[in-house]
Amino acid sequence: MASPDQFRYQPFYGPEGRMTLVERALEAVARGGLCIGLRFPRYAVVASMVRPVRKLIQPGEKIFKIDEHIGVTGAGYLSDLYKLVDQMRIEAQRHRLTYGTPIDVGSIVQSVSEYFHSYTIYPVRPQGISVIVAGADRLGVHLYQVDPSGTSFKGEAFAVGQESEKAIEELELRYRQDMKEDEALQLILEVMKGAGAVEPLIQYGLVDGDRRYFEKKNHLGA
Repeated sequence: MASPDQFRYQPFYGPEGRMTLVERALEAVARGGLCIGLRFPRYAVVASMVRPVRKLIQPGEKIFKIDEHIGVTGAGYLSDLYKLVDQMRIEAQRHRLTYGTPIDVGSIVQSVSEYFHSYTIYPVRPQGISVIVAGADRLGVHLYQVDPSGTSFKGEAFAVGQESEKAIEELELRYRQDMKEDEALQLILEVMKGAGAVEPLIQYGLVDGDRRYFEKKNHLGA
């Protein structure tokens, strides 16, 4: 039988001072398809495992171009991801129209952090996604992860979604900064296959640091 409190709005903080709704959003992320991002001195790659919904239904997109030099992927509720992509594109175009230059990668990540954080301070549900943002600007090649709390991390390798802990452990063992592009893609393919991915359903995109350009590619392993 349902508890009287079951349908009440959940408190911001649990008994131990933990943010209850954010933790539940992270649980939603953990059920999403595995996403991986890798950064190297001259390029970065983001990849996502895409689950087929039904045999006769095309899988949804999981790799998105935000601006010429920025791409993003994410795990969790796809509708939240699609809404975020729209917000990021608007922010990037607003910056171009205002200043006449491409937005810095760090600036757009800051806008994502603020967007996520705004859903944690009012009586609404947090966004049920974590995203990996890759891009190149005048300061070099960058890779970030942003979680539903609005916290952002900068690094060389990230994984979010199902089996992400296992993927991170594997990446920590095998990642090298001097990897060529084909080696990086092979590493991602092997890590995702270890997490149960089907090869033709791994989407990916590459950031070219020299050209400051993000490009969506064909399915990895297809």
